Amino acid sequence: MSANFVYRLQLLLEQKEEAKKEAERELARRQQELEKQEGILAELRKREQELIEKRRSRRNELLKSDGNDPLQAHQVQARSDYIKVLGEEIEAAGKNILRQQDVTRKAQQHVEDGKQKVNEARREVEVLTKHRKKQEERFLREAAAKEELELDEIGNVLFTTRQRSS
Repeated sequence: MSANFVYRLQLLLEQKEEAKKEAERELARRQQELEKQEGILAELRKREQELIEKRRSRRNELLKSDGNDPLQAHQVQARSDYIKVLGEEIEAAGKNILRQQDVTRKAQQHVEDGKQKVNEARREVEVLTKHRKKQEERFLREAAAKEELELDEIGNVLFTTRQRSS
């Protein structure tokens, strides 16, 4: 066979393969961003739990004296004020957690969108690859049939030439 198969959509196939690779790179970037946002959320939750535990501990110590000396009213008031500040910090931490949960949800949606784009790009490449394979098989069948026809013609010519010679 002297002719080689040339896929007429090869350039499009290569573009689709590159688009698939780019979609995969973008998905990886989005997954890293999601992991980062989830890490931030975990840290915020940890901080909130630390504040809650600290407030619980301070409430338990509110009326305990520091030794043999009786507790003064200003000491109780200062401790009570500190517990209130801790409560405000816990409330602020809760709000930060809610905001971060929203950011994390958006990052998760970006990951899902990225997965969808990767799957779509893979399907496009797969369709073109199957088309290329079928076209190549068809080309090879046609080339084989053409070669077989040429061999039959050569055989007929040889047969006819021998018949005339005899």
